[in-house]
Amino acid sequence: MNWRERYRSKLCTPEEAVARIPNYASVRMPMGPVPLTLVRALAQREDTLRGIRLFQGSSRQPIPFLEEPERWQGKVEFVADFVSAILRPAIEQRWADFLVTDYSVGSRSQHFDRTDIWHPDVFLAVVSEPDSDGLVSFGYTLWHSRQFLQNARLRIAEVAPDVLRTFGDNAVPLDAFDWIVEARDYLAPPPPPELSPERIEVTEVVGAYVSTLVHDGDTVQIGTGTLSSCMGLYLTGKNDLGIDAEILVATAVELVKLGVATGKYKTFHPGVATASFIVPGSDFAFCHLNPRIALYDIEWCNSLPRIAQIQNLVAINQASMIDLTGQVASESIGAVMYTGPGGQLVWSMGALYAPGGRSVIVLPSTARHGTVSRIVATLPEGTLVTVPRTFVDYVVTEHGIVNLQGKTQRERAKALIEIAHPRFRDELTDYANRTFWPRRRIFGP
Repeated sequence: MNWRERYRSKLCTPEEAVARIPNYASVRMPMGPVPLTLVRALAQREDTLRGIRLFQGSSRQPIPFLEEPERWQGKVEFVADFVSAILRPAIEQRWADFLVTDYSVGSRSQHFDRTDIWHPDVFLAVVSEPDSDGLVSFGYTLWHSRQFLQNARLRIAEVAPDVLRTFGDNAVPLDAFDWIVEARDYLAPPPPPELSPERIEVTEVVGAYVSTLVHDGDTVQIGTGTLSSCMGLYLTGKNDLGIDAEILVATAVELVKLGVATGKYKTFHPGVATASFIVPGSDFAFCHLNPRIALYDIEWCNSLPRIAQIQNLVAINQASMIDLTGQVASESIGAVMYTGPGGQLVWSMGALYAPGGRSVIVLPSTARHGTVSRIVATLPEGTLVTVPRTFVDYVVTEHGIVNLQGKTQRERAKALIEIAHPRFRDELTDYANRTFWPRRRIFGP
């Protein structure tokens, strides 16, 4: 008996499935992959839709409600908790909203008088075809999916071919869904963009600096920024690294493939690289049913008390800018969301608390082809602080490494100016002298 026969009583057309979604429902989708067949079927109800709130983060495929967002006002409101390139225009034009949350505390919203985002009316998800035990996988992302499957009032699965399976907690019974449809429009997620030649040069220098901060036997967390995600390339000469992270970037997967990341000394799940999401562009064929790769719920991965227990943790994350006091901004340009906080705060804090831990913030010294400094006197108006200055440890640009812990405001300003691009050091020095010293000039450029 094939799976279609086994689940015949729940199998329906996409149109029949989405007809069961009531107006004014909250609809959740997993982080990353979009159940395109179901979403497109829902869009066919345009004339009758009212007040739907559709939640998803880091969307990797086009969504009809964002392609012509003005058409959907009053019908479908899209809410993101992490902004990808596909979502960015709708966020910038204020057609979509942003959910302010920390993934490690999402379930706490159901308690007291908080706004409960933990019990959606509807959960839509792409899943793999079931195995012989009737279990399906959420593919390259687990995140909160198991919890939403448990808590939603209506649960609809979109079964697609060739969906990645992993070890860990990334398997649920297909029977847990109320209705099942077959995917008509499954699209593989696009690969990440290639780096420009000038960014490659910066990456190589920053990578060389970062490699000096990582030791044999350390456990590393590598963030998803275009610069930070490349840092695994510069750790291939290390031995017995561990991978414990929010997200597995492609270079972290390569460290496992090369036998560099054996996980021998990991505090949690020794011998296994753990996360809640695998970045598209990684070697999915290697990750598929590989016992050395496992996905777990994001609240477990990003739990600050757990992270603080990881022996010799090195957390490597990327900032978009940093001011002279050490405040790190990584998620917005002014008040407009550009990405999201992700787990950068809990990993930066956790690494400082962890025995033998280190937190590393990387960033190019400039943006816009060298015309703008990313080390700034003050953050632009409205810019959100992702990591408070008190929890910033190492900062690395292509001009060097500094450590901010134990430094005064004056010492921090001087240290950060030393790793700024030379073109901007004079103006940063002038600001520092006027702001942090009582006399006009205390130190030179």
